[in-house]
Amino acid sequence: MKGLLILLIAVLFFACSTQRKIQKTYIGQPVSVMEKKFGEAKILFKKSAEEEYIFEKKEYLKSTEISQHKLTLDPMITPQVTKISMYHVTVVDGIITKIEIEEEYER
Repeated sequence: MKGLLILLIAVLFFACSTQRKIQKTYIGQPVSVMEKKFGEAKILFKKSAEEEYIFEKKEYLKSTEISQHKLTLDPMITPQVTKISMYHVTVVDGIITKIEIEEEYER
């Protein structure tokens, strides 16, 4: 019974991930839909039958105080970072067939 519960939780976790959501949204759509959302692709690779586009999205995350659930004189504060999300999109005949997300954080 515990094994079934763990399996169910694992399936729900992977079904609700960001990768899965973006795949459901864009796979089977033309590239123009992705270009409207993210702008022009930064890099384009052409292979024999397919093309690979790389879209980049930068997001600036502000510093914030970390709650320690206790009274302290010196609060812990996270640094300000830049989150860079790179979307590797494989296209065949103008239709998106595969998407992979790569995220990096820079201080």
